[in-house]
Amino acid sequence: MMPDQIRKTFELYAKLATHRFKVLLARDYVRRWLSECSRPYVAISGGKDSLCTLALVREQAPGTPAVYFDADCAFPEVSTIVDNTPTTVRYPADEPILDTIKRFGLYGGPALERATMQSTVYGPIKRLIAEHGFDAVAYGLRAEESKGRAHHMKTRGQVFRYKRDGILACQPIAHWTYFDVWAFIVSHNLPYCGVYDRMWDMPEREQRVSYWAGETNRENGRYVWLKRHYPELWNRLAAELPDVRAYA
Repeated sequence: MMPDQIRKTFELYAKLATHRFKVLLARDYVRRWLSECSRPYVAISGGKDSLCTLALVREQAPGTPAVYFDADCAFPEVSTIVDNTPTTVRYPADEPILDTIKRFGLYGGPALERATMQSTVYGPIKRLIAEHGFDAVAYGLRAEESKGRAHHMKTRGQVFRYKRDGILACQPIAHWTYFDVWAFIVSHNLPYCGVYDRMWDMPEREQRVSYWAGETNRENGRYVWLKRHYPELWNRLAAELPDVRAYA
């Protein structure tokens, strides 16, 4: 459960004019995006950013499908969110992420990163579009999260078309902060993923929900945290990738 003091902070932030203005801008981006496409979907991860994006889109287009790319490594709370979100498609990755990591090894470096992106993002998206005829996607990436994302958003804007497949993309919360995201969730009473309730003592930038298996941040306590909070998942991971024991 979200601590009361933290919730009160987000409730107060939600009343600020700067936050309300960002929400209005986000709704305008969504409105423009919806006016230029006919078969959109929202990519969701179960995390806070995609939760806000889905809510913003469904304010204006309630039946818009949500798609979760399933790499067989979802936290139980993520599965709960996905399963309880109406009109959601669980779409399989090209390969379970654990299998990809085992093929390259925990220290696979850039090759592992490329293979993971191909099997959990690029490949499934290509199949999804071909099978369902989607012509647009909205997702919850934010510039605050990394320099790469900030550059991407600065050069492309918040509504743009991908050259590789012609898909019209929308990033309505690209310039929201961590506080904007949680203020929107709290002020709109959105049910958020329970994994965050194990993260309130962590720095803001580390409060991110993704797959429970992966090689990023292994030296920054990723596996220590997993072992502490999800011992059953940790045991499964360690059984298949013994090298992770060196980090927890």
